[in-house]
Amino acid sequence: MQLVITSVVLYAAQESAVITYEIEQLTNTAAPVAAGLNAIFGKWIWNKGMHQISAEKEIDEKLRVLTKMHIWQWVVVQFATVLLLSYTLIEANFFYFIFALVNIIYFITLRPKIFTFNEGI
Repeated sequence: MQLVITSVVLYAAQESAVITYEIEQLTNTAAPVAAGLNAIFGKWIWNKGMHQISAEKEIDEKLRVLTKMHIWQWVVVQFATVLLLSYTLIEANFFYFIFALVNIIYFITLRPKIFTFNEGI
């Protein structure tokens, strides 16, 4: 989904696109900060889930909690990316697009950690 929206943004904003940062505009600071806070929130979801996994005894319950953690992390990162790509279209400013690309790379690194599941638990 992120790559499709990225393609639409690149196509729609290619003619009037600039990269500017104006301190007077609240969105120039607020949108990247909101994306960063979403990443921190995703990490908090992960840590809370790991504590919950440590308390569980059954492997099927641990896998259910792990799956739920991954889904919530993906939702949070996806929301931040869509927010940044939307601001890229609205403002025709590729300043937001740079942060969206970083978020997409971060999203790719959030692959399920099922293969390292047994370590440390």
